[in-house]
Amino acid sequence: MDVNKAETIPTVGEPPSRRQERQGGKHPREQPDGDPGPEDNAQRAAAAVDIAGLPAEGLGPEAERIINALAAQIEPMRLEAEQAKAQAERYHELATRHPILPVPNRREFEREVQHVIDHLDTLGPSAALLIVHVAAADRLRTSLGRQAADALMVQAAGTITEAVHPTDTVGSLCGFDLGVVLLNGDAEAVALKTESLRQRFHARPFAWHGRSYPVEVAFGAAVLQAGWSAKQAIAAADRHLMDRVGMDGGGG
Repeated sequence: MDVNKAETIPTVGEPPSRRQERQGGKHPREQPDGDPGPEDNAQRAAAAVDIAGLPAEGLGPEAERIINALAAQIEPMRLEAEQAKAQAERYHELATRHPILPVPNRREFEREVQHVIDHLDTLGPSAALLIVHVAAADRLRTSLGRQAADALMVQAAGTITEAVHPTDTVGSLCGFDLGVVLLNGDAEAVALKTESLRQRFHARPFAWHGRSYPVEVAFGAAVLQAGWSAKQAIAAADRHLMDRVGMDGGGG
């Protein structure tokens, strides 16, 4: 033994690993080549695919096979549900829309009138029903035919829809009558809206095969009352229309 060389004296009870670390040996916590370290484990965990909240690495082959089989059965069911929803929406449109005019049919419009009557206390201070009789379409029906009359009714429905508030409802009352539910429908508002519509129809004549035809209309209105049915409201507005037509000698 060289007496001039310092020798490290191990502490009593010191494990060999600590001696090896102090002497420049490999730390026991270092992973040998080929063994996964913390970084490798994190990458492996990130690569795991969750299936319904369960890590895929925790599923056995049989469980994965069952899940894949279920997924294959669910996809056609999802497609069928989407098709059924689209078909239901189509049927609803057919049941509520007018076949020609871009407005609800009479049944749907009456349902809307009844809804407003039943909720007058929450929808506003007053509401009214306005009937627009497109007299010009009635005349064109006998002089130019059904196609011309239908085209004029489409134009009339568009004219009314453009003139009312988006919260108001325009609908067909069959024949050459259109209905409008005005949510802000006191007597003064109805008079103003009637005059505004009359001017719009006057400013927009109906063009057919190179000729222009004036659009005569007649109006009737009724302020909606609690406890009425939709049919009662329509009858009240219709009586008002007939009274005005009689007084005006055929014009509204």
